[in-house]
Amino acid sequence: MSREQRRMDRRTQARGGGPSRRTPVRAGGRGINWVPFAVMGAVAIVVLLIGYLILQANSDDGGGGAVEAANDQSPDLPGTWAPDQGRAHLPFRFSLEREPTPFCDGVPHSESAEAASTPASDETATGATPAVSPVATETPDLTAAAPHGSPSPQGSPGADATGTAVPDDCFLTNPPSSGQHLNVERNVDVTGTGVIINLPPDPDVYPPDVIVPRDSIPHILEHSGVFVGYNCPEGNEECQSVVEELERLVNDRIDNHDDRVVLARDPDLPVGEIGMAAWQRWDRLPYTEYDEGRVADFIGTHSCRVKWEAGFCR
Repeated sequence: MSREQRRMDRRTQARGGGPSRRTPVRAGGRGINWVPFAVMGAVAIVVLLIGYLILQANSDDGGGGAVEAANDQSPDLPGTWAPDQGRAHLPFRFSLEREPTPFCDGVPHSESAEAASTPASDETATGATPAVSPVATETPDLTAAAPHGSPSPQGSPGADATGTAVPDDCFLTNPPSSGQHLNVERNVDVTGTGVIINLPPDPDVYPPDVIVPRDSIPHILEHSGVFVGYNCPEGNEECQSVVEELERLVNDRIDNHDDRVVLARDPDLPVGEIGMAAWQRWDRLPYTEYDEGRVADFIGTHSCRVKWEAGFCR
């Protein structure tokens, strides 16, 4: 190229006819590959969806699964149906000094249960203790307290057929089959003698020196469990033999059927009786009428039948 030609080229560039030496030119390059990010996002969505479906299968978040199961009054289900007394947590921790929630009028219970639910503050000004109601021998008719609608998501009690609220300050059944209860606590001395358990108790067969607090039983049931209690007459060997049969049965239901069941001595029961409770279902029978099939059917049917919370049932 001649000198004159180069001079003309420079003039052309100065007038904007070509790229200027002072104007940087962006080098060409590859764009971001979004495909891997899209794939990872899709996988995350699938995982979250599967987790959500699992939670829905194991819990009732207002969709009606647990409510429908709890309110099923079918006579084909083992035991007797009872109204929902709510699922609220009591505002205090377990204490031996605090009186447990009493049983409602007419609910059979032992004399020791009556004494435990009589507050010392009820004494009159003159120091005389007011008379307590006699221990009931027959369970009150609960059919008049059929629920009117469904419990609230917060677990408030239902209402009877007339719209009257179901009580939440006493238990309608013995053992309790729903109602306010103690919150979760770990390593609790439930007798004052160093007997340590968790509240609510884990599924297990407990020795006679473990007394499950009355106010913790509904929490066992809320966690899809079944409570089985017994109250043998002192020194009665025949009743103790029945308890041994109960222990074998409950151990089998836990070990071989994955049932959530707690077996423990229950001094609140009428003396000589065996009691069972699941959420809004209960049954009681004298030890002299012990029927292994009846107990096994109650446990097997009601363990994990009502699932208020996720994570307890497979």
